[in-house]
Amino acid sequence: MSVLEATDSITIGDLNFVLRWSDRRKTVGITVDRDGKLVLTAPSDCPLELVERIAEEKRFWVYTKLAEKELLFRPELSLSKEFVTGESFYYLGRNYRLLIVSPSNQPDLRLQQGRFMLRSDIHHCAQHHFTQWYTQHAEPWLQRRVGLFADRLEVTPMRIQVRELGFRWGSCSSGGTLNFHWRTILLPPRIIEYIVAHELVHIHEPWHSPAFWRRLERAMPDFAQRRQWLAENGCRF
Repeated sequence: MSVLEATDSITIGDLNFVLRWSDRRKTVGITVDRDGKLVLTAPSDCPLELVERIAEEKRFWVYTKLAEKELLFRPELSLSKEFVTGESFYYLGRNYRLLIVSPSNQPDLRLQQGRFMLRSDIHHCAQHHFTQWYTQHAEPWLQRRVGLFADRLEVTPMRIQVRELGFRWGSCSSGGTLNFHWRTILLPPRIIEYIVAHELVHIHEPWHSPAFWRRLERAMPDFAQRRQWLAENGCRF
């Protein structure tokens, strides 16, 4: 048996765990912290091989718990934005500075020359215009990605909607309608693609079962890395 300190780390497939040994522990337990950190707690005299086997058996359960966390916003960690010149705003994973410009016949809000440009005469309702701009640009982008992954997964969604979803990045209704939060378009493209594929798989598999994760893995072999990134970084967006 390998000898480890009271607290160590262990990797099972694509999952990294903090491993804690405890004299008071009678069984091996797994917890998923709010920030997505994975913790294995085992009795001090438990063979490492047994710990690894239990972690492997619970791998799909861990994926499910991570999915529940990563597809939810953590608003208490989000920073509020000020609509002033120099403030930065995300679009497709990149940061763009805001420039308040004089009233003109240009659109209320536009992305031009590497900057968001907001007319000063509509500054009082800037949040509305940003939400509208993101929604309008998310719709065609998501339509294209849904089409790509729908072919891979051999599914046909009934409808695609971009709207306010509260604390969720996306959802799939029982009738096959895909809903995406307008904030999804702030994320890097490869992470948005993960959310798209995740929701499309729900047309086949309503629950986060082992069959769900196997189907997702076939369409997106590196989904676990993308999922982990979202769990760790999604709250910034």
